[in-house]
Amino acid sequence: MKHQGLNINQGRNFYFLSSGISALLIVSGGMILLSADVNANQQRTNESLIAQNQNSKNVIYVNPEIGSDTYRDVATEQVPYKTISFALSIAKPGATIQLSPGNYSENTGEYFPLNIKSGITLLGDESTKGETILIIGSGNYISRTFARQNVTIVAENNSTINGVTVTNPGSRGTGVWIESTNPTIENSTFINSVREGVFVTGAGNPIIENNIFSGNKGNGVSITKDAKGLVRNNLFQNTGFGLAIGNNSKPRLEKNQIVKNTDGVFISDSAKPILRGNLIQNNNRDGIIIVSQGLPNLGTNEDPGKNLISNNKRHDLNNATSNVIVTIGNSINKFQGHVDYIAPNTVIYPESTVDFKDIPAGH
Repeated sequence: MKHQGLNINQGRNFYFLSSGISALLIVSGGMILLSADVNANQQRTNESLIAQNQNSKNVIYVNPEIGSDTYRDVATEQVPYKTISFALSIAKPGATIQLSPGNYSENTGEYFPLNIKSGITLLGDESTKGETILIIGSGNYISRTFARQNVTIVAENNSTINGVTVTNPGSRGTGVWIESTNPTIENSTFINSVREGVFVTGAGNPIIENNIFSGNKGNGVSITKDAKGLVRNNLFQNTGFGLAIGNNSKPRLEKNQIVKNTDGVFISDSAKPILRGNLIQNNNRDGIIIVSQGLPNLGTNEDPGKNLISNNKRHDLNNATSNVIVTIGNSINKFQGHVDYIAPNTVIYPESTVDFKDIPAGH
């Protein structure tokens, strides 16, 4: 698969010099030296060094090959911790857990699910979407809305997952579980999970952006209950449903590439997703399938859809409901069901800002 430090000086001693209220004036040749100014400058320098030291403590390095889970004041790149689990147990809000390349699994001492607490950033290599940073595992999680689940990572409020690859090989396995929280999931890869890459439920309101979802047996992303959120500029490929949108959820799906899945987007129950600027092509059945009382927003006169939906094997848009689906400003070729199609005024081009490389099936 091709997707595309911080050195901490130990042992510093910091001394504060009092600026005092009196100043020594030396008058010679028109020059005046104020000891108060000298001392104040020294104090500012020391305060800056202390701030740097505090910031270094907000970066916690983890390396499964050379790390050790023995508590220390600072975990550096040279002397890191071994597991994400241990780093999470000591991380405070605002901390970044920086992962080195390697496999993070039960075999390396991880305990699943990993709980990314509020204000914590889990950071791998965003430039390669986590190509060499593999988190593989499954653990029991009790959901308030769906009872017992098998989950790799739970993302809490204001947490960030950036630059990792996540796989859940467990029965009904989900990569990242989001329940009534608002994390950011970005620049990562979700592959080969038994169910889906990311599951959003409750009143979840995440940002899911610039990721790759491939080879997940169920769905790339599932969004249900009263969830909202933004799903933007992702690749969904070689999975069951690229996205499954259900219950009363109302996410915004924007500038995604949804290709070569069983179906591109499955909309059910009373879900009302907003679709803008997506490329939905070459899926094995339908580009978009709508059942029950699903009612997607596929464009308005003021805000046309600009979705390019074509070359899907069965239908580009399959409306299996009794509703009339209004589509304004999209390029769609093959319809099924009640559809009010208002053609775009100009040619529709894909709007994704990332040129994803094709992911081989079964990778």
